[in-house]
Amino acid sequence: MINLYPFFAYVFVTTFTPGPNNILSMTNGLRYGYRRTLGFLAGETSGFFIVMFISGLLNVVLDNLLPQIRFWLTIFGALYMFFLAAHIVFSKSTGEDTAQKDLNTFNAGFALQFVNLKVILYGVTVFALFITPVYQNPFIVSLFALLLSCIGFIAVSSWALGGNLFRSFLRRYEKWFNLAMGALLVYTAIASLVASH
Repeated sequence: MINLYPFFAYVFVTTFTPGPNNILSMTNGLRYGYRRTLGFLAGETSGFFIVMFISGLLNVVLDNLLPQIRFWLTIFGALYMFFLAAHIVFSKSTGEDTAQKDLNTFNAGFALQFVNLKVILYGVTVFALFITPVYQNPFIVSLFALLLSCIGFIAVSSWALGGNLFRSFLRRYEKWFNLAMGALLVYTAIASLVASH
């Protein structure tokens, strides 16, 4: 059975903290409104699902071909979470606008997932640490990819809907928000290492 607390802590921190998907969703939502940003959000979610599905299958294949790789994937995943925690805690302001009109399309949202290092590393890590050690069935892996995509859609939608609200909140409490998110990631990394032994 999956260790649910570290799993959901990692999923929450990774999907709801600032990153290319959330920042572009917020900026597009602010500029064009939520309804006109839905195409971009649908593209993000579709590409995100494909990346999650490929990451899950890749983990299953690697685990079956090289069972000893699980140890190294766990170490890699934990190190990545420590790096992500430090990056979040010491990150600069998220208030800059990064979107242009041509970035508010389905294709832009879809393509972003395949060059977004945060999404790719997230997919590899979440499957290696929490899912494929317990579930190897490709159908179950695809259900987890769907679950993670639904959570991802909720995250980017909340950023798109939030627009100025999130921006002003993050500017006011950004230091404390980043510290809390970093601490959650450190907890998740430690819990995943402990659970793997």
